[in-house]
Amino acid sequence: MKGKFLLSAFALLPMSLFGQVAKPAAADTAPEFARYEIFAGADYSSANQVKSSSALVGFNVGADAKLKKWFGGVVDFGDYGDSHGLVTPTVTTFLAGPEFYIPSDRLTGFLHVMFGGAHTSNAGETPDISFAYAFGGGIEYTVKKHWAVRVSGDDILSSFVQSYGTSGESPHTRANGRASGGIAYRF
Repeated sequence: MKGKFLLSAFALLPMSLFGQVAKPAAADTAPEFARYEIFAGADYSSANQVKSSSALVGFNVGADAKLKKWFGGVVDFGDYGDSHGLVTPTVTTFLAGPEFYIPSDRLTGFLHVMFGGAHTSNAGETPDISFAYAFGGGIEYTVKKHWAVRVSGDDILSSFVQSYGTSGESPHTRANGRASGGIAYRF
């Protein structure tokens, strides 16, 4: 009896080893989610970014890289302006930071905190460069395997000087809502 058990165990050993060898290694399998994404879209920002402007309209482009299905990093570049009136102020932002994902089949939510800078022109601000940070989130709806529609909202905070003749220090932090809509390509 003991001999039959050992014989059958030795007979099954090569088959189980063959099964392990025939399986692809975990590193060889494709990830179940897209690791990288680029996005572009239209933006609307509130009036607090620069003086004498009711709203700023522009665009943003960015990219993100997912380290895990639920965590990654994002880089965002935005350019906004107001073409109405005699003064045409513009604001440019460059932000980067961590992003957290809430994945599902076709709809993916995301939350992010980004840090970087903002630059304004044609607004009489001194200095015209400021530290900026943003927090917000949004959703993406997968249309095709690599394509998605993306909407998001952020609150961008910056501290440009509001009055002339100051030393460049600004006690004025401005919070500006930003709404974005656009497309994303995943690979």
